[in-house]
Amino acid sequence: MSLEDSEALTTRQLFQELIHKLRKQKIEDAEISARWIVEEAVGLNGVDFFTKQDEKLTVRMVAAADSMSDRRIKGEPLQYVVGHWGFRELDLAVDQRALIPRPETESLVEEGIQYLNSLTSSDKKALKVVELGTGSGAIALSIAKEVPESIVHATDVSDEALSLTRSNLAGLGRAASRVSLYQGSWLDPLPDALRGDLDLVISNPPYVAESDELPAVVKDWEPGLALFAPANGFAHLFHIAVEARSWLKPNGMLLLECAEDQCSKLKSLLISRGYEKVTIGVDLAGRKRMVSGCRPVNDIPDEDFSRAVSALKSGKFVVTITDTVPGILAQYSNSDAVISTYVAKGRPLDEPMPILVSSIEQALQLVQFSDQAAALAEEHWPGPLTLVASRLRGPDPIHKRNSLGVRVPDLGWLRLLIDEVGPVTGSSANVHELLPENSSEKAAASLHLTPGYIVPGNSETDVASTVLDVTESQARVLRLGAVDISDQKI
Repeated sequence: MSLEDSEALTTRQLFQELIHKLRKQKIEDAEISARWIVEEAVGLNGVDFFTKQDEKLTVRMVAAADSMSDRRIKGEPLQYVVGHWGFRELDLAVDQRALIPRPETESLVEEGIQYLNSLTSSDKKALKVVELGTGSGAIALSIAKEVPESIVHATDVSDEALSLTRSNLAGLGRAASRVSLYQGSWLDPLPDALRGDLDLVISNPPYVAESDELPAVVKDWEPGLALFAPANGFAHLFHIAVEARSWLKPNGMLLLECAEDQCSKLKSLLISRGYEKVTIGVDLAGRKRMVSGCRPVNDIPDEDFSRAVSALKSGKFVVTITDTVPGILAQYSNSDAVISTYVAKGRPLDEPMPILVSSIEQALQLVQFSDQAAALAEEHWPGPLTLVASRLRGPDPIHKRNSLGVRVPDLGWLRLLIDEVGPVTGSSANVHELLPENSSEKAAASLHLTPGYIVPGNSETDVASTVLDVTESQARVLRLGAVDISDQKI
């Protein structure tokens, strides 16, 4: 368009000129882009666009529209061209220092806010929230604005991204006083005083595989540091899932955005790392987009956990509370340690012991599951169901059978312990199994050998697990126990 004639242009004419210009250059969203550019250049808002169609424009307005449309034609995202974008209740400054806030992330924030609002009034005195990889600040600032009880801490490794966050924070109003920003990698820069005291850790980390093809409007303009992750896009999700648990308070939630094809893997990771209430959530389009899990309220003290791990790794056996009867644990990979549990119980070596694993994936490193067995595990694990399946790599080195009983315990800290040391024996710690002790101390006292460590306490139930043989095409009940399988088709 001609700047010489710009003073004669109206809003309507500028809009039509821009649509024509953008369509000529094959811009797919030409009409949407044209409207946003006109509104930004002219200073219109919402309904003004329709009521001021015939107003004459200045040279400066038309020049600004020309400049923005040229940038759009070069492929720059519309959000960066106009310099701001809406996210929930916020209007955020956006540029190439951070990712463009997206609608699917609004669903992530909604899930987090609903969780915070679900907490009892006594818990809401000061809800402590951490966002990891804050970028423009969309997530952190939305929570601060919409949850008045929240105290929000946000981190980002990029100082440039944090400078953009600070710009947006300046426009947040009174809620800005409840937001703190930290430069550094994920949880590293947070004050140690927050460890074990967070109600919510939330993140939309980079989760695109480095080999994935992205549209040019994303790949060429948005920061790669905020998009791509090693290990086929899973590296940062893995790191956060592993590290965040110790920063949460009991019942505190971890909430992560991820790709649809990463949800199952991330869910399994959270289960193996001792989270409970692990759930896959969907975005506004109904696609799987996020995974959440909570730190259990019944974790054992850190000292007990560390001493149990040390004892197991040193080849000793441990007696501990479990989700069924007290158990005698030894590293399954250490035959001498396993044999010591047989001796301690006075159990013949040809009688198999069940094995506790942290996840289905860990079980599949030991045994082979049919589709039916996998479905049973998916439905009942974590929980007191032992599945006897065909053992991989030949007979067991101790009891010499070609099958192995495996299960994933319900206690989160016990799954975390198993994930740290590897699969462990999971037999009752009682010498006389018909008269089981509920106390781990009493169970340990009945053994013929002294444990390397005893995790004190009482188990939640004195009922052993249900045992199913899934080595054949039709599952067979070997022992009735804590899981009611009367309605199962086996």
